[in-house]
Amino acid sequence: MTRKILLIFVILIGFSSLKSHAQRIMGEAILGLNMSKVEGDLVNNGSLKFQKPGLNVGVGALVPINKHFSINIQTLFTQKGAYKKVGVHPDSAMPYYNTKLDYAEVPILFNYHDKKGLTLGTGFSYSRLVRVKWVVNGRTISSSLSDGFYARDNVDWIADFKYKLYKDFQINLRYQYSLTSIWSGPDEDLLVTQDFEKQSTDQRHSLISIRVVWLFGGKQSKEVIEKID
Repeated sequence: MTRKILLIFVILIGFSSLKSHAQRIMGEAILGLNMSKVEGDLVNNGSLKFQKPGLNVGVGALVPINKHFSINIQTLFTQKGAYKKVGVHPDSAMPYYNTKLDYAEVPILFNYHDKKGLTLGTGFSYSRLVRVKWVVNGRTISSSLSDGFYARDNVDWIADFKYKLYKDFQINLRYQYSLTSIWSGPDEDLLVTQDFEKQSTDQRHSLISIRVVWLFGGKQSKEVIEKID
């Protein structure tokens, strides 16, 4: 699967560069924070409580098409999951619910750039689960990928907003939601609440990311784009 991701990355970069042999690709260094939840797990789904923090770090390539449009490809390490500190009963252990799901993720976005430094983007990402830990009421249920509770592969839809802070630095706000269920375990392993409500087999990541992006190679790329246009 990793080889397939790298192949897609190379093909997209090559295709985007056909427009001009002189076209410059800009690089990105990315550092930020995820706040996430899982819809369908009966923890914080249906609410605005994004209570699971996690890292969002990586690198990217920005391929300009013209002055206003670009293709953005990134490679990220990103931490997702769900968290609830206290359960509904006094004897609930802490943390009551904690799902840690770490991914290697490859987002691909199509961007629009305005004259005031705002970038709007949308696209999709493929992510591969690399580490898991599932704790309920203080008891570790899973700490290995081989347990099979969570799907190894996941696809998300992304809405992305960037704004230029200073020179080559941007502040980035991103929302993403799973298009595929992250649960892959048997029905009998789903959590049942004290009210006899059972978790759904259709569980989806929902998260907000706040990141700082350092863009490099922008001056040379801008000069090339101006010549193309």
